[in-house]
Amino acid sequence: MQTEINELTFIGKAFPDRMMDANGTFAAANQELEADSAFQAFVKEAGLAGQRASLIVFGPENFMYWYGVIAPKDSEVSGLLKFSLPSARVFQKEETANAAYFDLPLNFELPRFLDEAGDLGSDFQAQLEENPNPYILRQLDLGSKKLTKSLYLPVSQN
Repeated sequence: MQTEINELTFIGKAFPDRMMDANGTFAAANQELEADSAFQAFVKEAGLAGQRASLIVFGPENFMYWYGVIAPKDSEVSGLLKFSLPSARVFQKEETANAAYFDLPLNFELPRFLDEAGDLGSDFQAQLEENPNPYILRQLDLGSKKLTKSLYLPVSQN
């Protein structure tokens, strides 16, 4: 389903694509952040202990993988990175998942999600270099196990 989403703030750490393991996952990177005392203190203090998110930011020849949480815009962070996502039109899909979802191979999960988006997924891939919002955001509520996947659509489709 297509919908509008507001500006979001992602708090966590970024990992270059070369940190993906032989299985096509970022499981070690995810565990690194989960073990980070600054991250654990932040999510506890911000009331976000039951939330997790990942963000994939595509570039012309590679991508950056982010792991963390969506937090209030004015969040103060120390030892973590902050990334501002613009308000945009997105293709969004919800399903049930648990924290292990973020450890699935990206070369399996991303093509599946782009296929679910149909022509919107194909257009996203075809227009990647011109898309000012080359993002796929995945948010998980650990309590309800609700996973929300958002594909930021090229501006021409907004």
